[in-house]
Amino acid sequence: MTEEVGVVRRIVWRDILPWLIIFRAFRISVSLPILSLATVGWLLTPIGTQIASSLFLGNDDIVATGGTTPVNDFISESELLQMIPGISTFTSASNPISHVYQHFTDPFVQLFSRSNSIRESAFHLFRGAWSVAIWAFFAGAITRIATVQLGREERVDLRSAITYATRQYGWSFVAPFFPLFGVLLASLPLVALGFLMRAEVGMVFAGIVWPFALLGGLAMATLLLGLLAGWPLMWPTISSEEHGDAFEAFSRSFSYIFQRPLQYIFYLLLAGLIGSIGWVLVSHLSEAVIELTYFGTSWGATNDRIELVPFGDYTGMLGTGVKLIRMFEGLVRTVAMAFHFSYFFCVLTAIYLVLRRDVDKTDFDEVFIEDDKPSYSLPPLESNEAASSAVRSETEEAGDDSRVSEDRGEDADGG
Repeated sequence: MTEEVGVVRRIVWRDILPWLIIFRAFRISVSLPILSLATVGWLLTPIGTQIASSLFLGNDDIVATGGTTPVNDFISESELLQMIPGISTFTSASNPISHVYQHFTDPFVQLFSRSNSIRESAFHLFRGAWSVAIWAFFAGAITRIATVQLGREERVDLRSAITYATRQYGWSFVAPFFPLFGVLLASLPLVALGFLMRAEVGMVFAGIVWPFALLGGLAMATLLLGLLAGWPLMWPTISSEEHGDAFEAFSRSFSYIFQRPLQYIFYLLLAGLIGSIGWVLVSHLSEAVIELTYFGTSWGATNDRIELVPFGDYTGMLGTGVKLIRMFEGLVRTVAMAFHFSYFFCVLTAIYLVLRRDVDKTDFDEVFIEDDKPSYSLPPLESNEAASSAVRSETEEAGDDSRVSEDRGEDADGG
């Protein structure tokens, strides 16, 4: 009988095209636990800008901006004061990757502007640190759930994810600032050189040592480039590795982006395309929920009554009802806008797992799991002293009986 040679029994696309797990990120990002975490984090984010504005910016600064100091990428201060931190202007199409990336990087990019005053620098630093402080927890929980589902195809309950994110919160908060510490150290000699440049002789000395100053600038540029490109991989690192800390997050993120830059760019472009399509679906679904609610109630309240809700200011009981309806509409749109963050951290977790597989040859399922025990196994053997003693007694008695029988047999033979 001849055997069939070269017959393909099964195609494992996960091994052939590992980056296909990026497509699974959308389904995970719209799950209830992850979307709930993203919504709470998104609601807490604008508070940081409000605090920073009151601490570091005076009334003149707010008036100069027309009273609309940006709270974040989607909502202004005046809109925030009108409702629960929700969304009053709803963009019909956007890219979650670019929006979330800009949300986190914009304060730190503005921090490095030479025209900043001390108060403006403090404002941008506080705003950026607040976002990191908020999302170090919520992104930690989101990436933990996404890591286990994408890597091991297992589910993590919300409580376990929150517990894990709480325990790793310190490393999650420090990790994005870790490269900035290196930038600070590299800038100290340049600051000293800057003081010398205030004198004419110091300018001559600066001209002589300027090549060394440029080396310091090169070190700072390298650290900042790695940070700008690699910070989204830091939180998935902490959620995936057994020894996930700031050092591990720093080394892996920098290693992956500098060793696989073209692949990283390709994965980001693919994630952006999927995210844009996903946002169109999510935004239209949320608007459909609101419009269909209006449609159903209009049959009882008449369309003229329903038209009072979106427009105008009212007082009394009518005004109270209208404000409540607008508040809940804002909450629906807020959940939809939180999809940007849930998708961003889920898809970056998938990208991290793919890059880790490309660079370190680590399988997807090699994800740290606490108390990693088999779900179905025999119970552990327990020692039973009483049973052991009984067995030993029976064995000794059986041995004595056998010896007596042998003695009797020998006596009979001798007789």
